Amino acid sequence: MRRLIWLTLCCQLATALPALGDEVRPLADCTVKVFRDIAKNRAWTGKLPAGCSARVYVEQRPTGVFVTAWRSGVSKQGWIRLSFSAAMGVAELADTKALKRAGRDITARAGRIGRCLDSIIRVNDPLECRDSAVKSYLAGETLGTEYVRNIWLDDNGRHSVVEYAYGDSLAAVSPPADLFAGPALPPGTRVNLHLLVAP
Repeated sequence: MRRLIWLTLCCQLATALPALGDEVRPLADCTVKVFRDIAKNRAWTGKLPAGCSARVYVEQRPTGVFVTAWRSGVSKQGWIRLSFSAAMGVAELADTKALKRAGRDITARAGRIGRCLDSIIRVNDPLECRDSAVKSYLAGETLGTEYVRNIWLDDNGRHSVVEYAYGDSLAAVSPPADLFAGPALPPGTRVNLHLLVAP
């Protein structure tokens, strides 16, 4: 049912942009499940967890792991993409209680950012969030206009970012590259959860 709702929303662009705040939570849930799998297997298996229908990108950084989940849709009017990116530290992934706390934190932050997203779409008010937006005009082989907006909580807390992008070009929808800082972790890569990190 949720997938049907998403596909319906994806077809409404430009003058009738949908409220997408409720779609942030499933993406956040997907990232939390990926973190749990990494903690359990000590590796990124490359397999999507049960109930996760989004596309996933996993990136290892010196202090932890970043996971981005996103969905996209295309219609005759253009395309839309919604992404959620979150981080967990090595120590959180290595400790069961810390992992659960971090998962709850990600879920709570996703809910708050989702409310900001809906407010931005309705009345261009980011509420408690910060946001940045870029509008691009495409020329050449691909013609059209693209809008990309990143939204996050301005509290110096955990990395949790929503990217909301749409456009009227008919090109294939690309991954949310602005949320990536390095190459994706290949499936099967071991993750060292006992790495000592300098304070």
